[in-house]
Amino acid sequence: MTLAPYVGYLAAALGTICWIPQAWKAWRTRNTSGISLVSNMLFLTTVSLWLLYGLLVSDCPIIIANIFAVIAVLTIVAAKLKYK
Repeated sequence: MTLAPYVGYLAAALGTICWIPQAWKAWRTRNTSGISLVSNMLFLTTVSLWLLYGLLVSDCPIIIANIFAVIAVLTIVAAKLKYK
């Protein structure tokens, strides 16, 4: 039995969880002045491409991580656009 899938799922969980506080704070405070729209749009493009890659190679940890990352970053981008 290999540890690789477990490492992948742990990385997926931690990599996704780290965006939740930012999204929560942006919506709760309605203050997005410290958030870069360009940076988050680039990151959204990055995680979207990683999601596509995960789907193309059928890599479940990459797929799961990036589904949730896309949702989290979309939430941040939406808050930034709404609360300029």
